[in-house]
Amino acid sequence: MIKTIKIGKKSVPLDNNTGWALIYRDQTGQDILPSLLPILSMLMSTFAEIVDEVGGVKEASVDDFIKAIADVDVISKLYSLEFSDLIYLTWSLAKTADASVPDPMTWLKELGEFPLDVIVPEVFSLLLKGLVSSKNLKRLEALKKQIQPKIESTLTQLSLQASKED
Repeated sequence: MIKTIKIGKKSVPLDNNTGWALIYRDQTGQDILPSLLPILSMLMSTFAEIVDEVGGVKEASVDDFIKAIADVDVISKLYSLEFSDLIYLTWSLAKTADASVPDPMTWLKELGEFPLDVIVPEVFSLLLKGLVSSKNLKRLEALKKQIQPKIESTLTQLSLQASKED
């Protein structure tokens, strides 16, 4: 699915075809999954809030979820992500939509700005539509409960390692 978003004065098409994950890996030398786990955790927390608000999983839809992402303070919940992860993720989606997109540094210079409050909800909603079906939202909530302790433990270990390196 291709979605065009406005970044500054520029219209930027983004494509959630899962080929973006390979583009991300080729550019960064790292798989996207370690960066996506905190995002999925945050999204599942948001989903749980929506389920409570609308009265159950059967009543909650992907569209409800996507609308809510724009309404919650998404950026403050991404404390474990690096800014560069968000840049490379967005760039990878743009590169998937248009193979002529230049390298990330040139692309950022062309954009002139990178407003997280605009970009993050759009990117996450696009990822959600590409990675999660409506019927699997309930299963993802159960998965979140299982992996949350592992995610928190991993993030704590990474934080400790980073502080030791400083």
